[in-house]
Amino acid sequence: MFRLLLWLEARRKEAWFTPAIAVCLAVALVFSAKVLSPWVDQGNMPDILPNSIDALLTILATSMLPVATFSLGIMVSATTSAASNATPRATELVMSDPGTRRAIGSFIAAFIYAVVGKVALEVGFYGNGGLFILFVSTLGVLTYLVVSLVMWVQTLSTLGRLPDTLAKIEAAARTALMLQARKPWLGACPGSAPAPDGLALRCGQAGYLTHIDLATLQKEAQALNARFHLQVRPGAFLSPSTELMRLCLPPGKAAPGETKLQALREAFVIGVARSYDQDPRFGLIVLGEVGQRALSAAVNDPGTALQVMSILTRLLIEAEAERVDAQNMQDPAVEPPAQEFDCLTVPPMDEDALLTDSFDAISRDGAGNLAIAVRMQKLLHATALDGLQSVRLAARQQAARSLDRANAALQIDAERESLTALHQRLFLG
Repeated sequence: MFRLLLWLEARRKEAWFTPAIAVCLAVALVFSAKVLSPWVDQGNMPDILPNSIDALLTILATSMLPVATFSLGIMVSATTSAASNATPRATELVMSDPGTRRAIGSFIAAFIYAVVGKVALEVGFYGNGGLFILFVSTLGVLTYLVVSLVMWVQTLSTLGRLPDTLAKIEAAARTALMLQARKPWLGACPGSAPAPDGLALRCGQAGYLTHIDLATLQKEAQALNARFHLQVRPGAFLSPSTELMRLCLPPGKAAPGETKLQALREAFVIGVARSYDQDPRFGLIVLGEVGQRALSAAVNDPGTALQVMSILTRLLIEAEAERVDAQNMQDPAVEPPAQEFDCLTVPPMDEDALLTDSFDAISRDGAGNLAIAVRMQKLLHATALDGLQSVRLAARQQAARSLDRANAALQIDAERESLTALHQRLFLG
């Protein structure tokens, strides 16, 4: 069931899914006019001529297909722009834009609705009651299309532009980072290093760990009266020999058979690329890629790099606020709530990497730019004061490393001296 839900969620974000659902609804709407016609009071109903409905359906049939084709071209151009101006890892977010999928689905569905409706009219499929219902539903479709077109124009004003792409990456990163702040152990118990002795469950294939079905693992652990110590977290790259977890069985309990072990492996979802969902580091890495690309000689857009650095700092500060709020919601006078998955332990995430994965590449490529170096020191100082507690020391270390890089890259003594003085004032008091 977990994999089915993941499959449905992945399909929901794909470009074809919403139009397919919309087409099914459009066809159902056409035939509902025939089904509902017996319930229409024909004595109090105005006479509707088939020609009047046919004219409306002709307008829809001749206009919606070109509009849908044009919209698909716009979406392709937007994803290409996102890949070239931001990073290829952002195309998934651009293609899953709900406004785009909704608009394209509306246009294709209206075209199919008009074609099926015209065919039904030509063959005399409807009586007087059905014609009235079809006329009313056609007016409803036209009204919905007008609203969709207005919303589509609003979407077109931002789709594929760098600020919109950055906003989508930031939103995806924020969702995963806030979940990490609220549930640093994913609802399980904190793991220890080294892991206790037990039966090692190895991966058996290569790829990125995208999701873990903790509910299934909890159920299996309870059935075995065992404790599972997970050794990996979402975002890790796994090889066939990677240890997924250790099974600590009660004394005298026989080890599970290969069929059961394979079922446990199925709880670890492995894909060809990282996912934003349970991996807070990935969103920050993608943001760092955008800033790094902006500093390349081909793009030469330090303003975007400055914006990305501000977004990264804001996310780390907001994550700390979320963590504090989650702690404050727990009343210290009462017993803390039990873990949701009390038979599982999860290893700690390398939270220092939240900072280094995102800032380090920008620090390296922007070392020769004084504006980047100065903003780097100021934002890392803000992170060291108000960011996640677990990354505050890493922020200070990153600031010192960024200063060394800038001093090696800057050509003017005055610039190096001013940057060093700024670092000392911020971090050394």
